[in-house]
Amino acid sequence: MDFMKIIKSLELLLYELMVWLVFYPLTLARSVIHPLRLMVYSDDEIEQAEEDRYSDTLSPPIFLAITLGLIHLVELAGGWNIQSEGFLADDRNLIAYRLVAFSLFPLMLSLRMLRSQGVVLDRKTLREPFYAQCFIAAPFALGVNSGVLAIAATRTFTTGLAIMLLAVIWYLAVQTAWFREERDISLVRAFGNAVRGFFEALVIVVLLGVVVDAL
Repeated sequence: MDFMKIIKSLELLLYELMVWLVFYPLTLARSVIHPLRLMVYSDDEIEQAEEDRYSDTLSPPIFLAITLGLIHLVELAGGWNIQSEGFLADDRNLIAYRLVAFSLFPLMLSLRMLRSQGVVLDRKTLREPFYAQCFIAAPFALGVNSGVLAIAATRTFTTGLAIMLLAVIWYLAVQTAWFREERDISLVRAFGNAVRGFFEALVIVVLLGVVVDAL
């Protein structure tokens, strides 16, 4: 293999890792404080040329994946073995499962938005809402898993459940605001769409969990 190609690849990899260190906390802050603005930003960026997209944030799917990876690193550092046996005892399987599970929420809520708009489903129409949804799925995943870690660390359910409940409330509030803004509908209808999309994803995640536990 060409030695200079290896050096060039290493250079690009190192730079990308350093970019993540800078833009991950910035993206996380924006996703928590100004989630709707970030979702509008994502819609605008998806129309740009590929090399120009998300120049001042992380790509939404990568942002979600890094968040789940960091959660797992915290688990390892703290010695909290959330799953010590079975299919999910393998770190790679656990990370892959979480990535699929928390990606189902952006997927189902994106599908709910497209259905409510009467938009024909294809790869292009799905990409825009899915990428926007990944931006807010990351802090949601962080909140839910922080609650799980709090339970593992303290051996009490109160704090952990409170953290998870706050994460769900924040997530549904953002989703409601998103549906209301995108569809120009009442608060009640927007909340109904948000809850329906959320529970559609939750049911699939639960069924997926049952299948995985059986492996």
